[in-house]
Amino acid sequence: MTDKAPVTVEQGDRFLLVKRGLYYRPGNRGYTGIKDRAGRYPEGDASPEDGITAIHEDDAPEYSQACFADLKEKHMLGKIAALEEEIKRLREALDDLQQAEAEYRLMHDRYGDGSRAAGRAWDLMRRSGDKARTALEGSGS
Repeated sequence: MTDKAPVTVEQGDRFLLVKRGLYYRPGNRGYTGIKDRAGRYPEGDASPEDGITAIHEDDAPEYSQACFADLKEKHMLGKIAALEEEIKRLREALDDLQQAEAEYRLMHDRYGDGSRAAGRAWDLMRRSGDKARTALEGSGS
């Protein structure tokens, strides 16, 4: 094992080091059972003779074998809360867009395509669409 900090993911080193059922944290600063908190290292940093193995991040389980149940549960609850917040944000953006679309259709049908009212409703729908697009981009979709 080297003393250097882990190589960044951009450089292609995407291995988690495992010892006694736990992942190495970034910079060799202790251990964690949670993949999200594990460091990424070159595969060559593994040292099987010292009980240190490497597993590619795509193949590593979200929680290591020796992860404490209470930490796993706390981490899962945090992820669930973040996803619920993201769902709420996306629903709000979708609701705004649906309301703006309904308003535009009403103004278009009532006053015609070139009317000032339809133009304002169209602008509102475009802004709502931009908000929905931003919400989706913010979610990593």
